[in-house]
Amino acid sequence: YQPSRAPSIPKCEETGGQFKVAGPLWLGPLHDFDIVDEAVSRLEKPGGTEFQLQTKARLHGLLTAVSEELSDVPLYYTLPDLCHTLRCASPPLNKVKAALVNAGYRVSAYHKEPQAIKTDAPNRIVWDVMRAWCKENPVKNSKKKEKEKKRRRLF
Repeated sequence: YQPSRAPSIPKCEETGGQFKVAGPLWLGPLHDFDIVDEAVSRLEKPGGTEFQLQTKARLHGLLTAVSEELSDVPLYYTLPDLCHTLRCASPPLNKVKAALVNAGYRVSAYHKEPQAIKTDAPNRIVWDVMRAWCKENPVKNSKKKEKEKKRRRLF
């Protein structure tokens, strides 16, 4: 399965690329936070489970990540995908988060993808942060001139 290109939708203002068609998309809450909180408290309580869990630490980490996730933001960005588009090295996740928080937006991790962020920042702000990173940390060896020309158009 490959996402198709939408013929009548304009190009992305930030990258100049065509939008991909996908769906359906669930926009409602993914988690019941009362149940997540109850599960975390049971894992933290000594003897809180009736049986021995071999993956207790891993499960606790996952549930903690879920509980800290922005519940009203349905989509997420993966840093490797953003950096692939810009042809730059991936910045540290905490630097991207700090830049978005300093710009006045909320940011969280995404429980399923370690290199992803969820934020209420508009696309243009996320791309501005990534472009700033690329300017401070330029690609040292660009082998293909065409790729470099495409990258420069984004700035």
